[in-house]
Amino acid sequence: MTGPCSKSITPDGLSGMIFAMEGIKNAIVLLNGPMGCKFYHSTTSQFLALRPPLYLPASDGGEKVPVDYNFLNNWFFRQPRVPCTWLDGYDYVYGTADKVRDGLCYLREHVNFELLAIVNSPGASLIGDNLEELVRETLPDCLCVMLESPGYSTDFCTGYETALMELFRQVGSRLWNQTAKPDRASRQKSVNLLGLSVWQRYWEGDLAELKRLFTLCGITVNCCPAAQNSIEELRRLPAADLNVVVFPEMASRAAEFLQDACGTSYYICPGPPVGFSQTEEIFSEICRILKTDVTPLITESERARALSWSKIDGVHQMCGLPDGALFAVSGGLSQVCTLSRFFMEYLGMIPDCLEVTEGNVTALRESLKTLLQEHKAGQPEQKDILGTRAELVFADGNTIAALKTRQHPFCGIEISQPGMGYTDVLPKTQMGIRGSLFLVEQVLNGLMTKL
Repeated sequence: MTGPCSKSITPDGLSGMIFAMEGIKNAIVLLNGPMGCKFYHSTTSQFLALRPPLYLPASDGGEKVPVDYNFLNNWFFRQPRVPCTWLDGYDYVYGTADKVRDGLCYLREHVNFELLAIVNSPGASLIGDNLEELVRETLPDCLCVMLESPGYSTDFCTGYETALMELFRQVGSRLWNQTAKPDRASRQKSVNLLGLSVWQRYWEGDLAELKRLFTLCGITVNCCPAAQNSIEELRRLPAADLNVVVFPEMASRAAEFLQDACGTSYYICPGPPVGFSQTEEIFSEICRILKTDVTPLITESERARALSWSKIDGVHQMCGLPDGALFAVSGGLSQVCTLSRFFMEYLGMIPDCLEVTEGNVTALRESLKTLLQEHKAGQPEQKDILGTRAELVFADGNTIAALKTRQHPFCGIEISQPGMGYTDVLPKTQMGIRGSLFLVEQVLNGLMTKL
């Protein structure tokens, strides 16, 4: 169902691996590869989350002091995150072991971290150096994840999930064997959230809203791996009663792995909780599984629906919108499915183009196909996003920027990275109840700008 993807640059499996590991607090990613593979990831990562700076050696006695962002050495190259081994032609012939070992020694002496991830670039993965042995020699007591093969043609979701599974496989036993088995019957129900990433456009607001809604249902969020979780949170991962897969294309296999490793059952959402109906359905099912009360959430959702209707009705009285407005979505499969359902069923809008850039989950594809058939919407998934005539375009910043070069007027609304430089001081979300209201606000104001 993936149509012609019009963008020339999309995040790949290597990026998925790096940003998954960068989403862990007090972790450091050593990229075993050339500098050309480093600069984008380092520049981007420093703005994805608020984190303390890395530490570098002082000139007096080698004390660790905050980085001044003007340093230059063989690993960081004036960037605060994602050091690399700066491979060159010589290394591809004679191996990378010496540089990896030197890099590990530098990090051991000068950087404070709890978890180290070594990620091979595609070229480095062909050389075949034994990273595990190098780590064992240099950092025998370190928690370390080695990602030796990034997958040459995989998408972001596959790289992210691979990193998540290797994290659980390689360090899980060391963390979880030290954790006493919880008495789940004697405490409040809790869940782990799988599939969130610091790469996602509104990850902070999304996580805050999900935690708030679970609290309404009498459920706590135990851990959210790769979304700024701490090592301590990772340590207590097996204590949860249920693993909730928010993005099926990002963590379904990881949930299966955790069920085998920890005995924790899982629930795979039919896409993230976007829109009032989908949010109510997902949380009702989770509450049914965990035997908790969803009523407070439903009550709040009903109040939000009333507020939303009053605003929609005000715009509709003036100009007849949003009913019948054309929209286009370019993004991951989960985003396309959930946004399309909300816009079509709740707002009466019509899809002009639906471009899936990543993700391959059969159930989601069938759900989208059924939705389009029920609404007799044709085949918008076969259209090129750069040819859309939609009034509202939900996409990443690059796609919106490309569309702005045309004469056709539209309103572009960012739903994924990379962005166009808008700085969010207050965290926002497009998930849950507050996210549904925010989406309605974006739609109404976007349409009004065209009048």
